[in-house]
Amino acid sequence: MSNSRWSILTILTLLAAGLTFAQPSQESQAPTPDKHAGMHHEESADQHLQMLSEKLNLTDDQKAKLKPILQDQMQQMKAVREDSSLSEEQKRAKMKSVHESLHDQINAVLTTEQQAKFKQMRQEQMQKHKGMEEGKEHE
Repeated sequence: MSNSRWSILTILTLLAAGLTFAQPSQESQAPTPDKHAGMHHEESADQHLQMLSEKLNLTDDQKAKLKPILQDQMQQMKAVREDSSLSEEQKRAKMKSVHESLHDQINAVLTTEQQAKFKQMRQEQMQKHKGMEEGKEHE
């Protein structure tokens, strides 16, 4: 009887340990809208607008002006990704150009204080992105 209790206890412990270690890997794969300050193709224009609104405290007027800009940028990025005539390097260059244009358009809508905060957000995102790229190179 004692031997079967130890067997059951061992099995339950192993199951609990397996579930504990399996959980974080599933959570780390699920993208969250606020995980990145930058805009990624899985984010919608509405999600990006929401994030900017929260971080920059946008007025309703600013939101109304930014929404079509963000939607247009999303369409441009999608078109670049789907353009099979472009090489990966050409796609990166084109996306960078679209992104820079977006930043200029966003800045035109923001106040001076918001522009400073937006610039800081972009710099933080670039540092995160560089860190991720360096991590990939070392794998």
